[in-house]
Amino acid sequence: PIILFIDRTGFSVYQDTLTNIPKFSFTPDLVMNLDVLNKEQLTKFIATFIQINKITPSSFVIVLSDYVIFVKDLVNSAQKPAVIQGLKEDPSDNKNHIDEVQSFLEDIPFEYVMAKVIKVGNANRIVAVNNDLIMTIANAFASNKSTLEAVIPGFVFGQSANFTAGLTLENSKIILGNAEAFKLGNLLTNQEMVIPAQKSENELRNLLTEAKSDLTNGMKKPSNRRQYVLVGAFVILLIILAIVYFGSASQPEPKSYKLKNSNPKAAVISPTVTPVLASGSATTIPIAIKTASIEISYSASSSGIATKLKSDLLGAGFQNVTDEVSEASIPEKSSVAFSQNISADLRDNIIVEIKRTLPDILILENQDTENTINISIGKS
Repeated sequence: PIILFIDRTGFSVYQDTLTNIPKFSFTPDLVMNLDVLNKEQLTKFIATFIQINKITPSSFVIVLSDYVIFVKDLVNSAQKPAVIQGLKEDPSDNKNHIDEVQSFLEDIPFEYVMAKVIKVGNANRIVAVNNDLIMTIANAFASNKSTLEAVIPGFVFGQSANFTAGLTLENSKIILGNAEAFKLGNLLTNQEMVIPAQKSENELRNLLTEAKSDLTNGMKKPSNRRQYVLVGAFVILLIILAIVYFGSASQPEPKSYKLKNSNPKAAVISPTVTPVLASGSATTIPIAIKTASIEISYSASSSGIATKLKSDLLGAGFQNVTDEVSEASIPEKSSVAFSQNISADLRDNIIVEIKRTLPDILILENQDTENTINISIGKS
């Protein structure tokens, strides 16, 4: 079986056939604030991720980090009671439950949500998550002939499964061994629905009266003093914007200088190296470029691209760059995989350089503890 652990930055995958726990990182053009911006592109990248990591098709469960779910402990209600012979439910309790849940779901900032009331100890808790995010990821794995079994919030597994460090081998075993959590916490069963608010007859009559009034008075000239003030403020802002625009356009552009790259060591000034990128804008890269090892693998048909990419990275100040023809099968899409010790600043600078030659590249992360960056040039 497969475990997908989703947090705000991406998702990790556990399967006992894998040598490590690979992670897929969300990029701002695909997912931002848990909202899917480009479903088609995200699905393609996940398919490439599955292919590169050789994930075997199987049943899978999605576990949700506390940072991707919306949670509220219910005050007025008990969990939806099961239908038991001879036991009657109190209609007022059920109404309080519905009202409280609906009020909570209406505040979730997504159009479609996956939500369920879960029993936690003696309390009831409503849990919701963005349905588009979960199902886009799930459908990408389903396209690879895998089957979704459950979507479960991580807190259901209790304190024995510590997700502070993300998905690990230890908490993966705890997840697979807790069948009770699969039954109680599965968001795919007994889901809550968002009930559209219905207008009363008086409210509808008032809305109709206001609409008729707007149609009747719509062609009259504005006589409200506030409207004149707003129009005047808008005109003043336009004048200020024009002054700023023409003032900045008349100023001479600053000169840009390029460092000579014949001797990369000469670029070291203090603890940092400041190469000038091809666009002319200077970017400060940490001194970790001395110890970072960049390995470029490519097919024989991509030797020209690999040579240019290696030259650009050396020219930008990176000192340990190697390239070799890969004997393994070449993936469809190019990718770059960072080890755990590569800092965020260094990643950003490397990605900027790589995208000059490979603009459409998949960003991955491996579990290596050394300062390595592996670049694989794909068929596309």
